Amino acid sequence: MKSHIFEMFYTGKTTVADSHRSLGLGLALCHSIIEAHNGTLILTDHAPHGCNFIFTLPLSEVTLNE
Repeated sequence: MKSHIFEMFYTGKTTVADSHRSLGLGLALCHSIIEAHNGTLILTDHAPHGCNFIFTLPLSEVTLNE
């Protein structure tokens, strides 16, 4: 599943306890937004089960024109 996790509309093969399925858009949108800001989104394993999502964004200064 990890190789497809950031693909749009990918939902995997697991069943959901409350019988609600997602559309598979959340992680794809997060990935696109972070990359649009020159950042990275990484998926790592979390033993014994689960995963971690780590994102980085470049540090920059914001200038306000008031």
